[in-house]
Amino acid sequence: MKFSKRNTRMPSLRTRCPMAAAASFTDDHNVSDIARKMGKNPKTLITKLSNDVDTHQLTLAEAVAITEITEDERILKAWANGNSKVLFTLPTPGMTDDEFSDLLLTNQQRGGEMASCILNARKDGVITEAEYACIHQHILKSIEGLLQLDQELKSQVREWGEDTYE
Repeated sequence: MKFSKRNTRMPSLRTRCPMAAAASFTDDHNVSDIARKMGKNPKTLITKLSNDVDTHQLTLAEAVAITEITEDERILKAWANGNSKVLFTLPTPGMTDDEFSDLLLTNQQRGGEMASCILNARKDGVITEAEYACIHQHILKSIEGLLQLDQELKSQVREWGEDTYE
């Protein structure tokens, strides 16, 4: 997700509403350039991205096209978040042993950072929104790392035994 200085204070990037997430594209991306790549009139696309206009609605195909063009998945992430889901990018398997070891150690490090963040947040007996956001990010990174490990291990599964050598 891309943040501008302006949007780090705006809730639209961290929203559970896909339309609010779509509206935030106007702050971080050149909508005219996106519209040109989509073959759309820039004013029409800006209107579709606005939460204040009911005459033009963003379609699913347009939301997908915007996501593909910008490589910014905030609409999809907001939709998933709004449905109490989280998205993770699964890696392409095929690591070397050193890369696998590094990933394993990185996951252990992330777990320690997450525990440290939780410990620090609980010191005063109150977990603030900012502290929770920090913990939440560490948890998501840990989960993503574990999914990477799982994907790599899955790619290493082989048949074994007498049946395979007939």
